[in-house]
Amino acid sequence: MSTTKMGEFIYTLPSSNPAVTYQHFRASPATGALGADVEGLDLRTLNAEGYAELRQALLSHKVLFIHGQSLSVTDLEQVTLQFGEFGREPYVTCMQAHPHVVHVVKEADEKAPFVFGGAWHTDWTFQERPPAFTLLYGHDIPPYGGDTCFANLALAYEWLSPGMQALLENLDAEHSPERAYGVNANHNALLENMQIRYGQDASHETRCHPLVTRHPETGKKVLFINPAYTSGIKGLRGPEAQPLLDYLFNLAVTPAFTCRMRWRQGTLAIWDNRSTWHMPVADYHGMRREMFRTTVVGEAPSR
Repeated sequence: MSTTKMGEFIYTLPSSNPAVTYQHFRASPATGALGADVEGLDLRTLNAEGYAELRQALLSHKVLFIHGQSLSVTDLEQVTLQFGEFGREPYVTCMQAHPHVVHVVKEADEKAPFVFGGAWHTDWTFQERPPAFTLLYGHDIPPYGGDTCFANLALAYEWLSPGMQALLENLDAEHSPERAYGVNANHNALLENMQIRYGQDASHETRCHPLVTRHPETGKKVLFINPAYTSGIKGLRGPEAQPLLDYLFNLAVTPAFTCRMRWRQGTLAIWDNRSTWHMPVADYHGMRREMFRTTVVGEAPSR
């Protein structure tokens, strides 16, 4: 059980991230909310039964940090395809020889301390079919710093009162890449070694999804919004929608709903994009980090 204080009330919640014994690897929960460190497997030789178990672990823990791997970019592509078809990567140029892989690199001599994706978000929620999973492989990792934080949006939904849940389940949220990649997204210019396409009108990518979705594999209800891409609520004026969104955004990052995962050289992170947020911590300025990223296409979000 975990205890969290919200306002003047204290609520006790059952752990949503219990320890589980697996046949093909070891998984140690990171927090009571989500996340697990995985060891004792080689993704290059894992059989189909092992990958099926790994998917179940991913659905249970929502975030896996699989340590001790030695993956080439081609290996990463093959691992990704074990979970489904590649997703579409808008606004970021993929590698020429690997059209579904994003090269995520920050050199030690960069002037600005900012990092790619450096705010709480869920990947590409403005797409008709946002990613089901994101995979990120740590090829060159600093000795410390650069942790990634995650939030459990199914757990945040469960905490809400029945009345608030009923209200939200009838709403649709508007998602747009405009703030992140549109005309005024000048922060991208500070990322010196990333090939990011920004500065153009991105309004054509705006899309509505249910504010509360039902996870297609677990059946759990999830708050499907995020600060980076959720721009409003359909049918509400901005001054009406924003206070509600701000409340939910703040709720989701309550410490009892989050975890902070630490990278090692050769770690592959996989997270369930349909029920989490993530945020990289930009605290390794002056040190080099090189990673490779893929996504797996998901289903159209639904109630």
